[in-house]
Amino acid sequence: MSIEKKFFGKLSDGREVTAFTMKAECGVSVTVMDLGATMVSLNVPDKNGELKDIVCGYDSPEEYIKNDGYTGATVGRYANRIDKGHFTLDGKDYEISKNEDGKRTLHGGFCGFDKKIWRSEAGQCGCGADRIKFYYTSEDGEEGFPGNVDVTVVYRLSADGELAIRYLAEADKMTPMALTNHSYFNLDGYEKQDISRQLLTINANRFMGIDDESISTEFFDVQDTPFDFRKEKQIGKALFTNYEHVMIPGGIDHSFDIDGTGGKMLWKHDIPLVKSVTMRSKETGIVMDIYTDAPAMQVYSGNHMGGVKYKGGVEAKKQGAICFEPGYFPNSPNRTDVPSCIFGPDRPYSSTTVYKFSVK
Repeated sequence: MSIEKKFFGKLSDGREVTAFTMKAECGVSVTVMDLGATMVSLNVPDKNGELKDIVCGYDSPEEYIKNDGYTGATVGRYANRIDKGHFTLDGKDYEISKNEDGKRTLHGGFCGFDKKIWRSEAGQCGCGADRIKFYYTSEDGEEGFPGNVDVTVVYRLSADGELAIRYLAEADKMTPMALTNHSYFNLDGYEKQDISRQLLTINANRFMGIDDESISTEFFDVQDTPFDFRKEKQIGKALFTNYEHVMIPGGIDHSFDIDGTGGKMLWKHDIPLVKSVTMRSKETGIVMDIYTDAPAMQVYSGNHMGGVKYKGGVEAKKQGAICFEPGYFPNSPNRTDVPSCIFGPDRPYSSTTVYKFSVK
């Protein structure tokens, strides 16, 4: 195991950005940076032992600032959408940033966690795994949210290539929180920019519908819909249909109810996790299993990708990668039929997601 720290570049305002690379003995390596506590690259051995970088990213930090997409970033204070940029908490109305079409809040507002430079600390866990800790303090009133919030995001890579991301936060007032990672995955290698033939399993019996402005509506059973991924199937079989909930966003951009049907694991510190997603590439043989304790998994099939160049000048294409965002359901602050996303002095925030890799 090893950790390499290096200068990644400067932002237009002169601030320097630092990147950290953790390398496991099995060949898996991950690079993360302090801008947005962002995953820049994730190299995984394929069936021939060749390394494939399976997440999209950019060559310079300024590209992460100027381009949309939240590529690889830690998203917060609230990942996903809040309708009308409004919620009521303890009898008080809050108006928060409406950064999506001036109508709703998306992924924390105009200057969310993805655009902040986080404090960082590199080292090893007691078990020998490498880890990078990122720290950020979100002040009371930031983007309209109440409360001061101290946030910690920990990337942990073990010798066998297991990548874990832990999200921890403490607030001095009750406030909505939903933290996630927004990496875009392509198991053929990010440069291939086509996910249609890759195979996907989602361990969920229902998904949350959306209206024509992508605001969540009611739950639907996945059975007899293109979103029935309970058995492995090609992603393209859900993308190229005239099903209403595919047509609205132009692909998949929906939350799935992670109900524990995919099996469970007891992770470090006796943290119970459930298998939410399995993605597999026949071309490379890479299999990625995602375990989480989050109640929802937002799946976004890159319907608006394009118009930018990723690492090495690779041209981004529509549905060239897929994003899995474990967290809370969209618009949860305004709903009573989903798990509570309200945290505060007596309810600290804690969530863990683990990515396990194999070849088949």
